[in-house]
Amino acid sequence: MKEFPEFGDSVVRYCQGGSPAMYRSLDLRRWVTIADGYEERRHLHPLHEILKAPMLLGYPNLLASGSLRAVSDGLDEFLSNADIVVVREPWQMVYVLDHADPDAPVVYSSHNVETERFGDIEQPLFSEQVRKRVAALERRAVEETDAVICTSDRDADVYRDQYNPGGPVITAPNGAYEEDLREHRPDSDDANRVRQRYGIPTDATVSLFMGSNYRPNVEAAEIVVDVARDLEERDHDFRFLILGDVGNALDGRSLPSNVTTTGYVTEDFEAHFDAADIALNPMVSGGGTNIKLIEYFARSLPVVSTPFGARGLDGGDETHLLVSDVAEIPERLEKLRTDSKIRRRIGNNARLLAAERYTWESSSQHVRETLYELFGPF
Repeated sequence: MKEFPEFGDSVVRYCQGGSPAMYRSLDLRRWVTIADGYEERRHLHPLHEILKAPMLLGYPNLLASGSLRAVSDGLDEFLSNADIVVVREPWQMVYVLDHADPDAPVVYSSHNVETERFGDIEQPLFSEQVRKRVAALERRAVEETDAVICTSDRDADVYRDQYNPGGPVITAPNGAYEEDLREHRPDSDDANRVRQRYGIPTDATVSLFMGSNYRPNVEAAEIVVDVARDLEERDHDFRFLILGDVGNALDGRSLPSNVTTTGYVTEDFEAHFDAADIALNPMVSGGGTNIKLIEYFARSLPVVSTPFGARGLDGGDETHLLVSDVAEIPERLEKLRTDSKIRRRIGNNARLLAAERYTWESSSQHVRETLYELFGPF
């Protein structure tokens, strides 16, 4: 929705619940101005947080509509006054479809094919019930809305094959913010400070993997560890930096000496990209297009990615990134380690591709223009 106000639209984003820090003020109704014409309404209520508790164990937010039925202060008014309603993910969709103005189009904004994301859930309780409920919610979100937004053509095809969409399916890729597009700065003081913090020699080749503690990211982080162990045994001077709380999933495991996990980072976040020479994207599962790949591109980092990790993007092998099966990643890293010219060329090409096709601003404009064509002024 970022660019909608640029065209004179007014956007209200309704957020159900929040972080624990928000409750310290005891302000259970909070307005936040995101930009001119873009307001966020945060409805903080303990019930929202209680019913989100299963998410801590890896379950989806299946109870979101239930908590809205009990406490939805202000939402019904927004729904009745809206010219168009966009719902991110299917969890709140039941409530919205039941309460939205019948004359206002309802659009489902999908970030993943949720039946794939949670289809192999490995929780000890209610796994089959969870799969069935996810499928039912996703079906209703796709079939009973007036349009669907997907992040890749591949996800759009899955929806068309599995369901009978109630309206057009719009593809709007994930992206990076234009302000994050920049050249790589490996010699900056900030980059050197990050290397010193983790005891990384200045002449070591650093490969970065970034992610949240989400099962597909954990799988990829485990691949990074295997690659690091392989290269350690070959006595190559590689270092591997696992950025984000995906590293928490590796706690307690025996990691090779050339692997550093940072946990969740707030200080010098951007400098971690500059401290790296290469980015890794060894994804083997998940949905949508891979945001981290675009984040790497935006910062001019040359990327080694699995074919699955590069799905849905137009980057060419050897031009914008190196595409590799898991078994060949060490050789691809060695190729980049020994040729700085290739690293710079691929990194720069990747940044230019991101600037041309994969920014949040361009995706937002595309969505707005398409919705305007479909449903007229709003």
